[in-house]
Amino acid sequence: MKPKASNNRNPLTTTFGAKLRTRIGCWNVRTMTRLERLPQVAKVMQEYNIHILGLSETRWNGFGETQCDFGYSLLYSGKEEDATREYGVGLLLSRSAKSSLLSWKPVSERIICARFSTRVRKVTVIQCYAPTNSASTDVKSQFYEQLGHTLKGIKKQDIVILMGDINAKMGNDNVDREYYMGQYGATGTINENGELFGDLCSTHGLVIGGTLFKHKECHKVTWISPDGKTKNQIDHVAISKTWRSSLLDVRNKRGADIDSDHHLVVAEVRLKIAVPHRKPDKAARKFNIRKLEDSNCREKFSLSLKNSFELLKEIEDEQMDETWDRIRGAYNKAAKEVLGYTNTKQEPWMSAELWAAIEKRQLLNTQILGSPSDALLRREYSSMRLVIRKLARRDQRNAIDELADRAKLAAKRQDMKELYDVTKRIINKKHHPRKKPLKDCSGQLLCTTEEQLVRWTEHFTKLLSKCQSQPTDGISVPDLPLDIPIAPPTFNEIVKAIKQLKPGKAGIDNINAEMLKADAPRSASLLYPLIVRIWETEQIPSQWKQGLLVKVPKKGDLSSCDNWKGITLLPCAAKVLARLLLNRMSKKMTGTLREEQAGFLPGRSCTDHTNTLRILIEQSVEWQTEMILTFVDFEKAFDTVQWSKMWTCLKQRGIPNKIIGIMQALYRGSTCRVVHDQVLGAPIEMTAGVKQGCLLSPLLFIMLLDDIMREVVTTPRGIEWSENILEDLDYADDIVLMTPTLDQMQAKLEDLRMSAEKRGLRINTNKTVDMRVMSKNTTPLKLQDCVLKSAQKFTYLGSSISNQGGSDEDIEIRIRKARGAFAQLKPVWESSVMTRRIKLTLFDSIVKSVLLFGCETWRVTKTLTNRLQVFVNKCLRSILRIFWPVTISNKDLWTKCDQNPIAQDIAHRKWRWIGHTLRRSGVNAASIAFEWQPLGRRRPGRPVHTWRRTVESEMRTANVTWSDVKEQTQDRVKWRQLVRALCTSGVP
Repeated sequence: MKPKASNNRNPLTTTFGAKLRTRIGCWNVRTMTRLERLPQVAKVMQEYNIHILGLSETRWNGFGETQCDFGYSLLYSGKEEDATREYGVGLLLSRSAKSSLLSWKPVSERIICARFSTRVRKVTVIQCYAPTNSASTDVKSQFYEQLGHTLKGIKKQDIVILMGDINAKMGNDNVDREYYMGQYGATGTINENGELFGDLCSTHGLVIGGTLFKHKECHKVTWISPDGKTKNQIDHVAISKTWRSSLLDVRNKRGADIDSDHHLVVAEVRLKIAVPHRKPDKAARKFNIRKLEDSNCREKFSLSLKNSFELLKEIEDEQMDETWDRIRGAYNKAAKEVLGYTNTKQEPWMSAELWAAIEKRQLLNTQILGSPSDALLRREYSSMRLVIRKLARRDQRNAIDELADRAKLAAKRQDMKELYDVTKRIINKKHHPRKKPLKDCSGQLLCTTEEQLVRWTEHFTKLLSKCQSQPTDGISVPDLPLDIPIAPPTFNEIVKAIKQLKPGKAGIDNINAEMLKADAPRSASLLYPLIVRIWETEQIPSQWKQGLLVKVPKKGDLSSCDNWKGITLLPCAAKVLARLLLNRMSKKMTGTLREEQAGFLPGRSCTDHTNTLRILIEQSVEWQTEMILTFVDFEKAFDTVQWSKMWTCLKQRGIPNKIIGIMQALYRGSTCRVVHDQVLGAPIEMTAGVKQGCLLSPLLFIMLLDDIMREVVTTPRGIEWSENILEDLDYADDIVLMTPTLDQMQAKLEDLRMSAEKRGLRINTNKTVDMRVMSKNTTPLKLQDCVLKSAQKFTYLGSSISNQGGSDEDIEIRIRKARGAFAQLKPVWESSVMTRRIKLTLFDSIVKSVLLFGCETWRVTKTLTNRLQVFVNKCLRSILRIFWPVTISNKDLWTKCDQNPIAQDIAHRKWRWIGHTLRRSGVNAASIAFEWQPLGRRRPGRPVHTWRRTVESEMRTANVTWSDVKEQTQDRVKWRQLVRALCTSGVP
């Protein structure tokens, strides 16, 4: 039921507007944990035209911001994330209030404050939830001390509005209390909380608004007991006494209902000031590229380009930027006409039936207010409360089922991206999406989008805009440069490069790879003259150098910028040029890299290094051989590379000057803009680092690392390795140094530091860790007077490595991670719409892939295999909805779910990787590790169980020798037969 319109002629159209009224309210909502509560509160706020609504007892843990209906934003503050759900406060802001928000602070689970901008004065609003009158003295003292400290921190010139569930009865006697209250409070006497609140208002110059205006008693009380017999005024709005005349009215709104024992309290404020208005520079709207999956839509898009094709013929003496602008305009015009834009608004999930039930409950609440002693009405209200909860649960299930239908259709047409995107939405459907504030350099929280965007720009400017060293004179160039063609690309090369583009987000040009690939020959025809011109002049259109910097979270505290990395979204046409360069030089360049480097290279993987490292440790432990390992971490390695050293590296390797010149043109004058909440930051001039998001960056980066490691290993200090010395294992910048002694490791680390710093890389002493295998030396390693940590376990490339060998700890971690992944997908498993096949597809691709990550390197035992199998069986029974007392045998369970025993899955993955490793040409560390044995002496007694002995046991069961294995890897047909035999023998 909507409230009556106000008789006042002043419109409520803006927050703190000139001579206009602004409505501010506070409400104890009892809980916001149920999904249907926030939309209800937002609707009430919209109906009563409230601009700022303070909420008490939200029961949301943590702090942050979330969006809700009508474009409102909720700022919330609660207890720690894993604490009991109680207390909690929040501020729900209208669009106009959000636009004037300057900052906000989550003080505690009982206090939150926000500061708003006006033309003359700033307004600080504090929402709080005070302890009850029966709470202990210590709890009350702590709250009022914290609230007082918050009030003291407000600037003196600010207008202060303090509101919330204060749990304080003030009464109607203001004798000796005229300074902070009027004579129109609700009937009653002041209680202990009232005294404390009065003292606070007196100390900080506040006046209690609910006691200033003459209203009926029923319009003063803010809380009613469940039996309707006890009524009190315990929710208050207080304002700075200096601005008392701007407070026009304070009263409850009894018609507002959200199944709470508190009434909504609304204050009307008039301030003769206005809000400044400015529009941020927003990111471009995204085109709906999914339409290009339809052949008819692709034809329409191609036809639209064709119609513009004649207009795009090159104009004589046209500037390169003008040519590109016309090409870009044609694609954007065709996309706008044919594809349209994506709809980012989420469809409402609450049904009309649910809203009708809520309105009926509201009507019952109005009737109860007229007949408070009517027990029948109260029982009917209670039953309607249960009906609403039941309908809300039903609507949530229906919303999930609708998404499940979309997932089913995506699975039917083999659209795995859509399937996973919908699955993510299903997972998040039971939670409000929330985001947390950011910290500045001093650790203070930045809560507004503008402040956070400035901080992000400052952070990435510091990383990417560094002074460059001067190029070194007299670079030694190889006598025979690499045989890389330098003629301009052909039309067919451009077509191939376009088809090789990976689908993904568009850059600043708003052109997706799918748009170019929709008609690759026509796209190549448009780009061919421009690319030839670029190739000949070594000049690049200015927009090709502009990137959008998207933030990607890493580990740790995500309120710190250091725990995020930036990915640069480049224009797709620039990616085509980068792909042309990469196609011409990648094979030649790969042959010049050391075998120890496995990052970003075809045929090499992190499994190679993980298994090699496990074998090194297991063999060293078995043969009692000392070995020192150091896991090196660089600070922001991709963002700090010096360009001059990168070009020098390319010249020394024999890359033709033409290729280097085009790459330099791609980097010279590059800028990027941080994207935060769809708003663009100021341009950042890039003078260092490789562009994470550019196709050339991985190869450029590992080439530079290769030069660093070549310098370091000029002095042999590694492990004896067949006929050579194994100095290190590298996966991009994840480097493991190895030496037989601690002194050698100290010298090696120092050499690495000096070589890396010459190229702009710095070792992170906080994250660089050493591991000692069979070593009794406890002397710490140092780097620039910093003592490095020493660990017995370390996570390398996603796998847990122990200095005692084995993989028991890693398997336990995998089970825990897989259990968490399975729990996140609970709405999927519970869905009655999703088919069993879809559920099992998601189980295999999400849960099982997490469980079996790195299983090729595991030293499995019967006990560990059983642990894994028990977890898998439990998951499968949950998917099939088979619970006690219903039972099913394991074999029947596997048959129904089309699953193999977990031991067979592990064996299959392991032997498939072994075959791939043995087939690799040349000498590689992974294949040498299969037969490596250190010089040492084995302990007496039973041999230790190792990964290698696991392999030998499986070969004995299948009656196969290692020689047979190596021989049959070269014949893929025979190898597949052998793998089947190795995987099925001995498996139940």
